[in-house]
Amino acid sequence: MLEPQSKQDVLGRLLADFKKIDKEGLSTHEGTFVFDTLSSNAVEFEKSYAEMQLILDAAFPQTAWGEYLTRHAEAHGVFRKEATQANVILTITGTANTIIPKGSLFSTDNDETFRTSKEVNLGDTGSAKVLALSEQLGKSLNVGANTITEIVGGIYGVSTVTNEAAAYDGYDEETDAELLDRLLLKVRKPATSGNVYHYEQWARLVNGVFLVKVIPLWNGPGTVKVIIINNERESASTELIEKVKAVIAENAPIGATVTVVTPTIFDINIELTVTKGKADIEAVKKVLNEEFKKQIFNGTYVSYANIGKAILANKETGVLDYRDLKVNKGITNIDITNEQLPTIKEVIVHE
Repeated sequence: MLEPQSKQDVLGRLLADFKKIDKEGLSTHEGTFVFDTLSSNAVEFEKSYAEMQLILDAAFPQTAWGEYLTRHAEAHGVFRKEATQANVILTITGTANTIIPKGSLFSTDNDETFRTSKEVNLGDTGSAKVLALSEQLGKSLNVGANTITEIVGGIYGVSTVTNEAAAYDGYDEETDAELLDRLLLKVRKPATSGNVYHYEQWARLVNGVFLVKVIPLWNGPGTVKVIIINNERESASTELIEKVKAVIAENAPIGATVTVVTPTIFDINIELTVTKGKADIEAVKKVLNEEFKKQIFNGTYVSYANIGKAILANKETGVLDYRDLKVNKGITNIDITNEQLPTIKEVIVHE
């Protein structure tokens, strides 16, 4: 087994070996020619041992990183997902019947730029909506609502632009952890002849898809339902669903009827009396929603007990103790399906 070696470990052995062959009785004390020569060599040997450990790590997917992990994955036909453009719906206003050319450029105050995907006419109302794509790539391009307000270069007949909703579907390059997870899925769960694992692998080829649940024969022979969750562990956009449909359509066996869906929001309302501490309602919502995301596809109900546990276990909620917890006006578990995404809508606190 390869073990790390420090400079002192190596130097100690070099000095001991030198003394065994030294017939002149040369001094090996610090500062002598012998000591300084061997010490400089020990530094390089220490680096070599560290590099040998890195070589060993790079040799196995579970410990490889970056380009080395990419090569392991590609050897099995698994390719790292690239970063994607963000989508956004722009509302453009100006002179009636003005034509906005395809590729017109708009931006935020921070120079995050978006180009329109098609030509659009402002019509008689002087207003129109159009899909635009970010020029840059990645999650940071999912800008907030009403932040795209700059008309780059000016467009004759256009007076204002904004995005009434946040941009979406901008995803960073696949991380090492995500790539390794897909690689191990392919190696450990062989996909053959359109089985469940095959559909899962196909869906996860699309950047932005984080979790997949496949339900075979859900509506009779030859039917397959594929349920997807995006990288934020939230409901997938219509565009992401269409991308998954397209990938599966290229690969699925002839005759298979495939339905791709994403869970819809299932409202959870809680009410409790805080007996110790002071509740931060927004923190309670955040903590519980994060807890729900961890349980996606892992159960058939929202646990009443786990809600209380999560509130107390996280200091940020401000709740040290409570009584009379109610979940959707009851004190029992809440049944859900794979097509429902529990989300805290309202928190009522009595103190």
